[in-house]
Amino acid sequence: MSVAVIILILCIVINSLISLVFKLFSRFKINIFYAILINYIVCVITGSLYLGQMPLAIESVKEIWFPYSAVLGFIFVIVFTIYGNSVKYFGIVISTIFQKMSMLSPAIIAIAVFNEDLNWSKALGIAIGILSIIFLSYHKSEKRENSAPAIPKKFWFLPLSVFLGSCIIDSTLFLMEAKKIAPSGDISFVIHLFFFAFVAGLVLLILQLVKGNRLRLEKKDIIAGICLGIPNFFSIYLLMEVIASGWDASVVFPINNVGILSCSAIMGFIIFRERITQSKIVGLIMAIIAIVLISY
Repeated sequence: MSVAVIILILCIVINSLISLVFKLFSRFKINIFYAILINYIVCVITGSLYLGQMPLAIESVKEIWFPYSAVLGFIFVIVFTIYGNSVKYFGIVISTIFQKMSMLSPAIIAIAVFNEDLNWSKALGIAIGILSIIFLSYHKSEKRENSAPAIPKKFWFLPLSVFLGSCIIDSTLFLMEAKKIAPSGDISFVIHLFFFAFVAGLVLLILQLVKGNRLRLEKKDIIAGICLGIPNFFSIYLLMEVIASGWDASVVFPINNVGILSCSAIMGFIIFRERITQSKIVGLIMAIIAIVLISY
């Protein structure tokens, strides 16, 4: 087994752990916004400890990747906020499907711009991967949404915005590696990325306080942020390492996204005793087929 395969597997497992942490948020009534805000600064600390030094310095503005880290950091928070509202109006099924479909953007760019190979197995694998995402994301309990009041037209931009925002993030990470802007999973870039995400979240928090909202940060929110931040840092860092290993983006991103949902579903069965539905069984089988076809 190659190093790249091991890193990709670690990336999938760590991203799945993030999903499990989010599942626990509702159980312990965690304030998601506070946990996310703390998570970002924990990502900065985790990355700095892993690097062996604190890379945040005024000299960083001279780095070619600096403006990218600033913009992406703010996009991280914006996309998360939009995703939260999308879940509120459309439910987790639709929101998650639109989020995971972002795997298409770097794959299309890699094939169209960087001339990565598109053979029958990869094309069929990506198509089956899309179907597996739909089946794995489906929850029977969300059928109640069909009988719910009609959603105002002005909110239909939310899931589309989640898709576009996620596409921007995935595509930018790929292009930065492909064009050697932040080659080989540059840790300093990843740390600055999370730092600016923290700054953006802090700005949103200040705006809330100005509007009269009270700060109700609890100890459990801090613990939740720590539990989320450590794997969150490595989820981005390892993804960039996989891309840097030489694998095609049209292979990495589909396998990563499909693998995350599959692994999350399996962990849900084992840890949370979630019911094994027919749709999830079909989704898992399709995910395995998709991964085999794409990697083939």
